[in-house]
Amino acid sequence: MTEEGLRLDYLPGCGYKIFQSSAEFPFTTDSVLLARFAHLVHGAKVLELGCGTAAVSLLLLARGAAHVTGLDINPRVLDLARRSAELNGLTEQTLFIEGDVAAYRELLPPESFDLAVANPPYRKAGRQRQIGAAACHEVRGNLADFIAAAAWAVRFRGRFALCQLPERLLETLELLREQGLMPKRLRFLHSDVKKPAWLFLLEAVKGGGMGLEVLPPLVLYEEGARQKN
Repeated sequence: MTEEGLRLDYLPGCGYKIFQSSAEFPFTTDSVLLARFAHLVHGAKVLELGCGTAAVSLLLLARGAAHVTGLDINPRVLDLARRSAELNGLTEQTLFIEGDVAAYRELLPPESFDLAVANPPYRKAGRQRQIGAAACHEVRGNLADFIAAAAWAVRFRGRFALCQLPERLLETLELLREQGLMPKRLRFLHSDVKKPAWLFLLEAVKGGGMGLEVLPPLVLYEEGARQKN
């Protein structure tokens, strides 16, 4: 890909660096929070659906994952992901696959991962941003596709963690249960204590039993912190 707009950033909380481009959607706070939220056993095999530049994958490797497979339909972000893996000495611990998440049966081995993660497009197809349309809107794979792919790929008792808009919580819960993924942990994110949640983090277990734990809300900014800064 062209070097124009290319930059090298640090991933927070670890020593890894990541290539990003102004022409592609960059990783955000959502990705960092998702990587920290997901329950990860040491030495786990992880799948990131819609991996983009692979920020979540790199963060999970820093936490102790043994191997991460990333799937994305955009070859440009996959090129950045591979370059980041090479820069950080993680080539042997990563595999990046180009393809549509809806074609998961042809692209991914069944029941082969301990954990799947996804920061899927938040909004249904409609008016779209110029940069990162597929990352933010359901241009190609939709929420149902991501959940079905996770259910296919994780082993029995494996986990799937994702983030999504609160307005799509009920839809997400229904889709998870339809695929045999039982919601187990839920956390709402707030920009400050006086504002409604702008995002939720949710983890489900394949073949898990009933019982959902709602964790304390995560407030990103203390009251008045933005004004002081």
